[in-house]
Amino acid sequence: MVVFWALGAAVLYGVGDYFGGRATKVSASTSVTFLGQFVALILLVVLVAVGNTPVMPLQDWFWSGLAGAGGVIALVAFYQAMSLGSMTVVAPIAALIGMCSPVIVGLLQGERPASIAYLGMILACIAVALVGDALDHHDLPTPMRAIVLAVISGLGFGVIFVCLAQTSQDSGLWPLLGQRIVSVSTVAIVGSLGARRLKVARPVIWFAILSGILDTTANGLYLLAIHGGLLSLVGVIISLYPVSTVALAIFIDHEKLHKSQFVGLLVAAVALSMIGYASNA
Repeated sequence: MVVFWALGAAVLYGVGDYFGGRATKVSASTSVTFLGQFVALILLVVLVAVGNTPVMPLQDWFWSGLAGAGGVIALVAFYQAMSLGSMTVVAPIAALIGMCSPVIVGLLQGERPASIAYLGMILACIAVALVGDALDHHDLPTPMRAIVLAVISGLGFGVIFVCLAQTSQDSGLWPLLGQRIVSVSTVAIVGSLGARRLKVARPVIWFAILSGILDTTANGLYLLAIHGGLLSLVGVIISLYPVSTVALAIFIDHEKLHKSQFVGLLVAAVALSMIGYASNA
């Protein structure tokens, strides 16, 4: 089940990023992030209110708050990067950087997955680069600023994964609520300091809302996965999220699937099989 939850989270992360990236083509990244996160916050408040899970301890509030701060940095930088350059370049960079933190932290905490998992990690890195078509020629140029923002967003994603993994297993949805309280508040402050109002263009409002809901749902699936498996392995599976982002770009935006991307999909399947085997070993 660990692989199932982690893979589900990766799919939703990728879909949410696609919708968020589409929204930032016509609206500011801070506005898109705020709307999506705010709607997700309201939903979490309702779900927590009707649930019977006790309030999480102070330590979990601390880790959730750090995850929320990392989330703001990750999403604002990621959406801004996608508005400046090619989605198929930005997504792989952010994914690979984001994978490093949970893998390193997991290994430092004493996790020792089966030997086949290490080969799966290497193949996952190759798969993300191939699926993102990062090595091919792109009609849309990607400036250095977009690449820097992609790296920053990857570091922010890494903070999310590592910090949520430190929360208690019996905290229910409270870590997600704590995360969203911090993220929404931070984006609101950043937006109020800027020259623009936190306003999303009408044609892409639902894109922004869906990005927030899908991102939060993915975080929930990630919690289920990480509380049942190894951080180092779950982090690698999560890094495969560009697969769903690119898939939507192909089917909705009619982007052409290159040979390298097709090979990347096959490599991703092999990597996932190895990591899945290691998770059950």
